[in-house]
Amino acid sequence: MRKYETKRLETKRLILDKGTSSVCKKIYEYDLTKCTGIDGRNEFVKFEKEIDFIGENSKEYYKECEKNKIFDWYVFLKNTNEPVANIIADRENEEEMSIEISYNTHPKYWGNGYAPEALKEISKYLKSLGYKKMIAHFYEGNEKSKRVCEKLGFKFRKTELRYYKPGNKYINDYEYILLL
Repeated sequence: MRKYETKRLETKRLILDKGTSSVCKKIYEYDLTKCTGIDGRNEFVKFEKEIDFIGENSKEYYKECEKNKIFDWYVFLKNTNEPVANIIADRENEEEMSIEISYNTHPKYWGNGYAPEALKEISKYLKSLGYKKMIAHFYEGNEKSKRVCEKLGFKFRKTELRYYKPGNKYINDYEYILLL
């Protein structure tokens, strides 16, 4: 049986580890639906109320992650310990031996290659657990996410029209796949 542990990983420049409430709030300071090009939006808008997926008891949060088959890494710069991104792997398909990943980088750190570097290390870890595929989704207009996928060797798999709540309309969702 697979253990769903968000294990500490390291790269040359980064530490990938569990997060805390304050780290989560730093990463999700901006409304990423408004500044990533999705639905034609490219404006930096901070959330009025802090976003905190973890809560005050991070140990309990990560127990729930394990129970729900979720890996939830926060990405930190090695030299300053600043949080720069969040990467989640979940929605596994046991039949395909695949798992979906999603990633969010704080806009201050865009363009530094942190997401591809972290995802490369995560892909090695997931492969060691027996996964054969990583799947990523992003909405039309999110060119940064598309570049991350292509940089890592993900291949286009399909397009689906999906309901996009912030814009209250349907837009294309792209699915990319990486064989591990």
